[in-house]
Amino acid sequence: MMSLIHSLTERSVLPVLVAVALAVSPLSASAANTDAGSDVEAQARARFAEGNLSYDLAEFQKALEAYSEAYRLRPLPGFLFNIAQCHRQLGRPERAAFFYRRYLTLSKEEPSNAALVKELIEEMDAAARKVQERRLTREEAARAQAKSAALRAQTEAAAARRVQQQGEGKHTLDPRVRTPARAEAEVKGGDSLAKKWWVWAGAGAVALIAGGVIYAATAPQPRPTSLGTVR
Repeated sequence: MMSLIHSLTERSVLPVLVAVALAVSPLSASAANTDAGSDVEAQARARFAEGNLSYDLAEFQKALEAYSEAYRLRPLPGFLFNIAQCHRQLGRPERAAFFYRRYLTLSKEEPSNAALVKELIEEMDAAARKVQERRLTREEAARAQAKSAALRAQTEAAAARRVQQQGEGKHTLDPRVRTPARAEAEVKGGDSLAKKWWVWAGAGAVALIAGGVIYAATAPQPRPTSLGTVR
């Protein structure tokens, strides 16, 4: 018969309680007399042995599956402790605390390791609170980061719109608005017109004077205003 207690010497890896009921609690009389009952017990023992082997190899997920299957075949409280131990090793304190409590609740008498199990429950509850706090902190940080990214995106979008509006404004200025460049062009244009006016005015004056001289030289002599007398 396989050993009823599977223990490890180090405190950090607590002993795995074997389902004692498999050895010390006989099957009911009716079940013992049937092949079906014997087969179920044999299967439960086989799954239990697989769980022990996997646990020894630190394959805690496989051990958890084997112990869970054994419990389905024979729902004995001792299996629940083994299941709790697997969850503890897998870093699932909340699940471990649940199965430790179920182990104590479903045991008909207080088990010999009840004090140890209660310590483990307190330890797992504290670890579960820390896990919850870390999760909340990560979620809060993620929300803050998302909010910051959204604000940054809004700011960048607003800045891009302002730049676009400024660029469009340069091409659609009101013609009545005089920019420095336009004012300078108008001044230069005015000076040019003024210069042209004085030039044309001077040229006209010269033309008039010249015409007067020519006319004076070629015009017929005026007739005397008096016809005189017959002599």
